[in-house]
Formats: sequence, structure tokens, C-alpha cells
Amino acid sequence: MSTFFKLIRVQNLAFIALTQFLFRYCIFLPLTNQSPISPLFSNFDFIILMLSTIIVAAGGYAINDYFDVHIDKVNKPLKVIIGKKMLRRHAVTTHSVLTIIAIVLGAYVSFEVGSIMLVFFNIIMCTLLWLYSARYKASFLLGNIIVSFSSAATIFVVWLFEMYALKSSELMDTANLTLLNFFLCCYVIFAFIISLIREIVKDAEDIEGDKKGGCRTLPIVWGYSKTKKVLFLLIGFAIIALSFLSYLSYVYNLKIVFWYVNITLILALIYTTYVIYVAKNKDDYTFLSGLLKFIMFAGIFSMALVTNW
Repeated sequence: MSTFFKLIRVQNLAFIALTQFLFRYCIFLPLTNQSPISPLFSNFDFIILMLSTIIVAAGGYAINDYFDVHIDKVNKPLKVIIGKKMLRRHAVTTHSVLTIIAIVLGAYVSFEVGSIMLVFFNIIMCTLLWLYSARYKASFLLGNIIVSFSSAATIFVVWLFEMYALKSSELMDTANLTLLNFFLCCYVIFAFIISLIREIVKDAEDIEGDKKGGCRTLPIVWGYSKTKKVLFLLIGFAIIALSFLSYLSYVYNLKIVFWYVNITLILALIYTTYVIYVAKNKDDYTFLSGLLKFIMFAGIFSMALVTNW
């Protein structure tokens, strides 16, 4: 069982669940004036949606390890699961079963909110994650963009299903709808950009194994110097997104959010630029990857501070 949990990255799945939980209960429901006890999109339906999202991601991790086994033997030999602790065909079976479950759960929730077309959201995400592992991971930037899009989608999907539930109940006219959409954009853009930065940093960290695997990642094609310039540009975009969040917090007198964003997140990103500038070896990029993971968590946790409207 421990092998299975390592394969599906259970700690990452827990983070996805936390992200969706915080967005729903700390931002969406308060801003649409719905009671957390009896919202239009029921708590049970939300749990099913959250499970479907987690299972999509779990399937993606499983198939990624299947295709990456040779590269992982170079980049992280002590963490290789496929071929050592689990047969390759079992990884494929795990991915197939998880994908089917995710699509079924997504279909159920889609039916509950009155739009069976939403089932295609999980189908698209499952397909993208498979294509990433099988074809685009080794390509220039495209694989990074797919992973970053998937990270941002974990927030967007909650908004999407909740909005369909509101639409079906004819209660779409809410004074805070514009503000809600601003918050959505801030967090989606933040999640996308930080994920993209981290994916590029991980490519710089794993450049040795990626070269042997025939990958054409940004650090391999452009080198470390140009890669750092791209990272500086992306960090600038992340700071802009956080500045909008900071501005909203100031306007609506959410002082704790304002100071949290400026002191914890923006300063952390400024420090990240320095670490990138001086980074020279694999250990430096490993540290950067961990730092960016912290920034992602800290950014998502800021949702918990947005509670009283």
C-alpha cells in the first residue's frame, strides 16, 4: 500500500484537496452569500467533485512514472518505483482504473449541476496528463505548460461547477460576482505561473537525466543563462498577480490578507529571484524547487484569511 501511495503522490493530492476546500469555503460561498451548511452545490457533491479531481491527478502521476522510468533512474534513482517495487503493467492498470473512476465521478457531479457536458472537463484533463507523459514532457515548454494548466484547473473547476449550480437555480445575480471573478483570476494566474516556474526549475535540476532521455526542455535548448531570464520574467508576472490580490485586500479592508501577501509572498518571490541568480548546480535548483513549493502553499493558504465579507 505504501508503494501505491508513493506512486500517486498522496501528499500532492492532499494539497489539491486543501486548495479546493479553501477556495470553496473561504472565497466562493462567502462571496455568493450561500450558507456553508446548505449551499446550492451540496457538500456531498463537492466531495465527489474533489475526489474526481484528486483521482485524475493520481492517474496522471501513475502514468508519468511509467513513461519516465528510464529518466528517473538517472535523476532520482532512490525514488524509482516502476520496475523495482511495482511492475510496469500494474502502473498502466492503475492509471486506467483511476481514469475510469474519475470520469464516472465527474459525470455524476455534472448531472447533479444540470450540465452533463461538464463531464468532458475530466476527460480533457485525463487526456492532457496522458499526452504530457507520453509525448509532450520531453518537448520544449509545452509539457511545462500542460502541468501548470492542470494546477490552475484545480481551482477553476470548483468555480465552474459552483457557477453552474447557481445558474441552474437562477440566483446568478449577486453583487459580489465581479469580486469573486477577480479573486478567481488572481489565484488561477498565481497557481499557473508558480507551477510553470517550478516545472522549469525542476527541468534545470534534472538536466542530466533529461539529456540522456532525449528531452528538449528549456534549460537543455536555451541553457542556464537564458532560462534564468525566463524565470525572472515569470516571477515578475507572479508579483503582478499578487499585487492585484493585495490591492483587492486593501480596498475591502482585509488588512491581514494585505500584509500577508506583501510580506510572505511578494518578499519570498523577490528572495527567489536572488536564489535563481546565484544558482549554479543541482543542489541549488533542488532548494529552489522546495522554496517554490512553499510559496505555492503559502499563496493558497492566503485563501483561509479571506473569510469575513
